[in-house]
Amino acid sequence: MTYGALSAKVRALYGKRLRAADFAHLAGLRNEAEILEYLRQHPGWSRALALIPPGSWGYVGRIEVESALQEELRLEYQSLCYYVPRTDKPLMQFRVRAAERTAILNALRRLKSGKYALPAPPAHAILLHGRLDEAATAACTSYDQLLQAARDTIYAPVLQQLRPAREGEVPDYTLTEALLRTAYYAYFYRIVRQQYRGHTQKVLLRALGEQIDLLNIIHVLRLKTYFPQTEPDTYLRILFPFHYRLNPEFTRSLCAAPGAEGVFALLRDSPYRDCFENVHVDEVEEYYLRAIYRFNKRQLASVPPSVYTAMAYLELKDLETSVLVNVIESVKYGVPYNKEFADLVGE
Repeated sequence: MTYGALSAKVRALYGKRLRAADFAHLAGLRNEAEILEYLRQHPGWSRALALIPPGSWGYVGRIEVESALQEELRLEYQSLCYYVPRTDKPLMQFRVRAAERTAILNALRRLKSGKYALPAPPAHAILLHGRLDEAATAACTSYDQLLQAARDTIYAPVLQQLRPAREGEVPDYTLTEALLRTAYYAYFYRIVRQQYRGHTQKVLLRALGEQIDLLNIIHVLRLKTYFPQTEPDTYLRILFPFHYRLNPEFTRSLCAAPGAEGVFALLRDSPYRDCFENVHVDEVEEYYLRAIYRFNKRQLASVPPSVYTAMAYLELKDLETSVLVNVIESVKYGVPYNKEFADLVGE
């Protein structure tokens, strides 16, 4: 009963999603203005499109469109938070913590390039009641200023640890990204272990665990393919130090495997063999998203519902947004339209 209203709200929102037929229709339209007009009349996206004046649709840029779409995601996140019990609030901040990480990495990339102009908006404009000083992060011109802006976030200890000894330098981006992600997962692992029990804890641990396992596999495959000279010890520095269905010994075997084909051979005897059967390295990212989609869709029908019902819906809405962006770019810029993935998300 605690999550009855939340479950009903999620079902109502999910019923407004774009279907495969919608994506196919949008991909066949002549221009972006026609796409925006179609979305303006769709119940799941009309609120977002109201942020873009119809008279400017022929001139609106990619950032404005994506910002409007992300605003819909933010508003839905905000509405679901209203139905979540107070004890679940720390866990429901998962999108805020992820947005803070994105903003920090955007600033670090800007500092590393030496360009101090304001960056593009973060991938998820959901920094509601966040701990990051957004204005200071966007305007910082040194790593110490970035440290100050992030001093109240869960990432502050990692950023402080990475602070270069020489003034004016910035830490390695790849290593920083890996460690910030590790801090993110460690933070939510602690919440799940401490605050949840029974079925809800099991679902939450699986959601986090399988995501981490798959991301670690993808990291290894990319390094084997694009940086074949990387030493196995280096792999372990950027992988997440958590394991769910992959034990530490198997992970070390993946790191020591001879090339990407060696990794694929080992995965055939792993719990994730179905995710990587007949898959090329360039396709592993999409297979990861497919696995995330299938898991979260199953959770919407889970009985009893829990806080993860809301989290699963938001992950699905995020995937719907990514497909929608791909459709818009296919019409506006001629990039390939991923019909197969659109059909999956819109089923």
